[in-house]
Amino acid sequence: MLNPFKEVNWSPDTAARRVFAKSLIIGFPCVALVFLLAGWLAGKGWNPTFALKLGGLGAATGVVFFAVPTVARPFYVVWYALACCLGFVVGNVMMALIFYVLVTGIGLFKRLLSQPAIRKVPNPQTKSYWLDAPTASNPRRYFSQF
Repeated sequence: MLNPFKEVNWSPDTAARRVFAKSLIIGFPCVALVFLLAGWLAGKGWNPTFALKLGGLGAATGVVFFAVPTVARPFYVVWYALACCLGFVVGNVMMALIFYVLVTGIGLFKRLLSQPAIRKVPNPQTKSYWLDAPTASNPRRYFSQF
């Protein structure tokens, strides 16, 4: 289980709050540009009003937080709390999807090819299920493995 909450600085100093402000100054115009391009690709044409409002509001908020870092602390904590909640859900869902699609898919594919993963049938006549490994041809090869 992925836990993004333990990697967040929950009591940020002034430098961390200024880095947060810089990320807002740079990030919100980039997100606004993505929304602008998405609207154009969806066939709705260029509609810059929403993009300008989003980018301008985010960049202005970042400038205020950069100038007055004490104001940024509650926003920093709320922002990272929401980001951690989102990261927790998305990360665990992705890990489950990868496991169930990839691992289960490989297992089903191997079953279709009739390749048993392990020998599951016990044999009461055998004393041990130990398999001896083949001996090394030249023991000096251990000193130059790569």
